[in-house]
Amino acid sequence: MRFFILAGLVGAALFITVLPASAAAWQGYVSREAGFSFTAPGAVKTEKATYRSASANQRGATVFRSLEDNIEYKVTVVDFTGRTNDEAALIKEAATQYSTGKKVLVDVEARVDQNYGRKMASDLANNGGRSMAGFYFKDGRLIQLEVTVLPANGDYGTPDTSRFVDSVAFLASRVEPGSTELTLAK
Repeated sequence: MRFFILAGLVGAALFITVLPASAAAWQGYVSREAGFSFTAPGAVKTEKATYRSASANQRGATVFRSLEDNIEYKVTVVDFTGRTNDEAALIKEAATQYSTGKKVLVDVEARVDQNYGRKMASDLANNGGRSMAGFYFKDGRLIQLEVTVLPANGDYGTPDTSRFVDSVAFLASRVEPGSTELTLAK
């Protein structure tokens, strides 16, 4: 009997020491310049990009990207300065671009910290994986979070997809302590 109790305590202690290690892999990131924060695993790299909009032509964009365990985490920030009256249309356009060529599984309206948006999930064409995305508009910028579970990972039900997309926050009070500051590409 003592052996089983001791084995149970050792197992519980092992579980507790392993749990924080996996949770520590996620890091907080904040772009005060764009007014949002999120969490993602691994190191996030920043790159300059061009966003193509049917209604607003080409726009400058910044992409924050991380790849961990064959899952790609990506946040795209698009500058739509001067187009703030079009935010609902720009969100709809981004959601339409996201869903093109994919089998949409979920498409719902979303609200985070009083900011309107949309959340979607889809299967990629040709068994290319599964993706989840969130689209929001804040201070003249379209903010698109997208996570893609690649076939090499294959765990399409992983909670990491919603953990990433749902981590977005627009209030400064919700920035995680110790978050890494990200700047927009110029």
